Amino acid sequence: MVQYRGPFVLEMPEEAWFNVNMMQKEPATRASKLGRQVDVPLPTTGIVNEFMTAARGMGLQEQDFRHDI
Repeated sequence: MVQYRGPFVLEMPEEAWFNVNMMQKEPATRASKLGRQVDVPLPTTGIVNEFMTAARGMGLQEQDFRHDI
């Protein structure tokens, strides 16, 4: 991940490759559901979901992870 995404810290692409909507829909939601299925608490997943909801509320839903926001 660091090798692949690391260069973006220095120069972000103009278009998001994996935006906030995708981050919230796929990994965060699936992790929460899986945690409930196997009875494993994932408190940080809930916090991440709240951050993603806040980012969407701020109009950042089409953004990728950014270092300058």
